[in-house]
Amino acid sequence: MDSSQFLKLCHATSVALGCADNDALGNSHSINVDGVNMALFFEENFAPDHILCYIDVGQLPAFRREEILERILAINLLTATKTSGVYGLDQARDSLIFVQHFVSPELLSGEVLAKILSNYSAHSISIKQNLLDPNNLRPLSFILADSLDQHLHHLA
Repeated sequence: MDSSQFLKLCHATSVALGCADNDALGNSHSINVDGVNMALFFEENFAPDHILCYIDVGQLPAFRREEILERILAINLLTATKTSGVYGLDQARDSLIFVQHFVSPELLSGEVLAKILSNYSAHSISIKQNLLDPNNLRPLSFILADSLDQHLHHLA
């Protein structure tokens, strides 16, 4: 993929999502999908075969913070690869983020990427409601089952 193909993909994705400004994603690298902030980055000279996607899950609460971070580390251990994403902490904003690599982005269409981003938005909202709730002490398997749509793994 080259920079012009990335811009075309961003434009087509924005059209598929019904964005007001179809060039904003390509120009600013950021988009809001159903209330969830996301950023897409492509570096033609560094990694022309990858797009990096950062999804903002939400602020970490002060209460039971360590327990929540322990659970995030456990999720990473159970599910994390470059193809299924990892969770991290944006220290500057004290916010949980989900990071996903899209390998071979030239195979993506705007419609497919829009669907993937919409699914990640729903996942982010669910994780925020369940995992970032310091009073929710349900087992991780239940939280993940509630937040992960079974076809998410097939999209990335």
